[in-house]
Amino acid sequence: MIEHTHQVLEYHRLLNILSHYASCPLGQSNCLSLRPSNDVKHIDNELRLVSELRLLLKVKGFVSFSDVTDISAILKKSGADGSCLEPNELLCVLGLAQASRQSKMFLGSNRSLCPGIYGLVSDMAEFGALIKAIGDTISLSGALKDSASPVLKKIRRKKIRLRSDLEKGLQRIKDSAGVPGDGQDHLVTVRDGRYVISLGTDKKSRIQGIIHGYSKTRSTCFLEPVDVIQDNNRMGELAQEEKAEEFRILTGLTGMVSDFSSDLANCQALISRLDGLYARARFSETLSCVAPEVDEEGGIELIGARNPILMALALEARDRGERTEFPVSVGISIDGDRNGLIISGPNRGGKTVVLKTLGLMCLMVQAGIHVPADEGSRLPVFNQIMADIGDDQDIQEGRSTFSAHAAHLKYFTEHADQKSLAIIDEPGMGTDPDEGVALAMAVFDSLCRRGTFVAVSTHLNRLKSYGLLNPKVLNAAVEFDLKRNCPTFRLKYGSPGISHALEIARDVGIPANILDQAKGYLDNDEIRLNRLIEKLNYLKLETERERREAEEAKRTFQEAEKEIKDRLTSLEFEERTLMEKKRVEAESAIKEAREELRQAVNLLKKNKESSQAYVTERYGEIGRRLLGQIESTRIETSPAGLKQIEKGQMVYHSKLEQKGTVLSIDPSGGRAQLMLGKVKMSAEIQDLEIVKEVKEPGTDKVVRPVSWGFKGLPPRELNVIGYRVDDAISLIDKTLDRALVEGELTLRIIHGFGTGRLRKAIREHLKGVSFVKSICSADLKSGGDAITVVDLS
Repeated sequence: MIEHTHQVLEYHRLLNILSHYASCPLGQSNCLSLRPSNDVKHIDNELRLVSELRLLLKVKGFVSFSDVTDISAILKKSGADGSCLEPNELLCVLGLAQASRQSKMFLGSNRSLCPGIYGLVSDMAEFGALIKAIGDTISLSGALKDSASPVLKKIRRKKIRLRSDLEKGLQRIKDSAGVPGDGQDHLVTVRDGRYVISLGTDKKSRIQGIIHGYSKTRSTCFLEPVDVIQDNNRMGELAQEEKAEEFRILTGLTGMVSDFSSDLANCQALISRLDGLYARARFSETLSCVAPEVDEEGGIELIGARNPILMALALEARDRGERTEFPVSVGISIDGDRNGLIISGPNRGGKTVVLKTLGLMCLMVQAGIHVPADEGSRLPVFNQIMADIGDDQDIQEGRSTFSAHAAHLKYFTEHADQKSLAIIDEPGMGTDPDEGVALAMAVFDSLCRRGTFVAVSTHLNRLKSYGLLNPKVLNAAVEFDLKRNCPTFRLKYGSPGISHALEIARDVGIPANILDQAKGYLDNDEIRLNRLIEKLNYLKLETERERREAEEAKRTFQEAEKEIKDRLTSLEFEERTLMEKKRVEAESAIKEAREELRQAVNLLKKNKESSQAYVTERYGEIGRRLLGQIESTRIETSPAGLKQIEKGQMVYHSKLEQKGTVLSIDPSGGRAQLMLGKVKMSAEIQDLEIVKEVKEPGTDKVVRPVSWGFKGLPPRELNVIGYRVDDAISLIDKTLDRALVEGELTLRIIHGFGTGRLRKAIREHLKGVSFVKSICSADLKSGGDAITVVDLS
């Protein structure tokens, strides 16, 4: 079942795409071998390593492993008795050893950016001696250098001198034989390892020697003169000596490789892992992926999820210069309380893509691969991910589509638990719809009771109804644009979707008369259910609109509340500043008065009779000046005023021009705590005016006063909530008369919602009042039908 799940979710296809981001065959092999794990610590560590390498790539780049190849077979050969590695094989070993050293040095110098990645290579073996030995011996072209050994260098020098002697000797022989150059003869040619002269066949008798062959046309022969046979023999001997020395050198290097084989194998595995992580990091950066939160016990919350295969293919098409559309992002949510998800909606709407995206992303995360989604996404860890998608009939085994699906459902019921994810595309397909949907609902019940996460796509209305009635199931619909007759590929939760099969059929060109006849065949229950679904979707849109309006009203209130608080803070600061200024002025005045009084007293002591009138006059003047200063400084909080304001009274704040209720009083500080609307604040008692309450004659009801035109306040209001109809109408008539007298042209009557009887009676009465121009409800933000607004002529 695991392999089947990977196949239908296209997991191997994803790994193949991922492998293209690797820089060498080792990394590609690592990507293709990735398999999901259910070890939370391992998953977290893998995702963190990919995040580290992604950051390193953006900041510093990374070393290249493009020259590294798999040396597993070479290492095996190096350990065999009497084996000798070829120069090209030794260069492969050298490439791996150099890549190991470079990666360790690079990661070590950037360990602050990637501590986890550096931890992988910190114990990697050093290959200094091996790198030097191979580098000093073999050139990049794969040939042994002359400096590989003194003996080899000496042999090759002898060969060079002997070749020069042979070429000169052959030229002399040719010249002495009188063989003219005709443009077809060549001086030196090597045949079977021996240096010979090439000359026309008709001239071979002029030179004594051994013929080593002819050209294809037999017009040219290759002749070894007798005079150079000995030198040719010596050249053969030197070639054998050179080959023996090269073999000795290569055998020694092979032994070194064999000694390092264990460390080299370990380094190859590390480089394979590093390049695999490099591929995952590049994939993550290219597709704008994230590392979701891995919650072992939590639910599924994928935000802005995009199918990774479709994303990768779209990016490839864009890079080729082709016009392409990127997959629409969807939100996929399943929690522990409602662990079943039923997705419905039109064909071609993306239901199967959503299911594949969900399953594929769960596999990716558990394999340590970032997913193309938004920050805040989270996924649990599943012990099993099972999927049944597509037509899985098998002709050879005689298995029908439904038989195959039934076999998969059987596996689900036998193996699923609360740590499993079951994905089912179109359950009940391939058999009688009634029986198929009954089986699907029974399997759904069984899986949901165990706590298994279940995601299903369907066109069956009975399964949609089941989702509406089952508290463990959440319905979701793929949106359909009725104006354009096409799906939007977006997923909406809370209600099922309609298949819109006839609309899509019209869009593909089926004649209208056939579609009309098809509508006549529709079952009435099906039509009613579709209409119910449409109504649910409409109500959901209305609820969403009201929610947005409520949020906007809340935001407006919060802004007003902040403005009031800021204004109060500013007023309190101004008051403190003014009081401090007055205090300083008062202290200065007192200080002056004391000095003048001291001088007057001294004068009085010197001359009592002559100074008495002057002192009396100065004393009175100082007293009047101090009294004026104190009167301008002190806070006017008379005892009478304090006694008048009591807890629970309605008061008017003269500075803020707002009405509120007194919560508490601090007589010593001259302040009171108020509730202005929903804002609690402190105020000076001297800024408050008592708003008197009056009782309606003949009743015990307290009439809250209406607004009498305070500056900046809304129109006059009258609150009659809780009144009997007769009492309310009597009070309204009196208020209307008073409004006309005072020139008020608008009155707001607050009667609430209640049963609606009071509102109806008030509005019927107002229709009969001659000077009432119009009546209407307040706008939604101001109360709606709970308030009647009266416009007077």
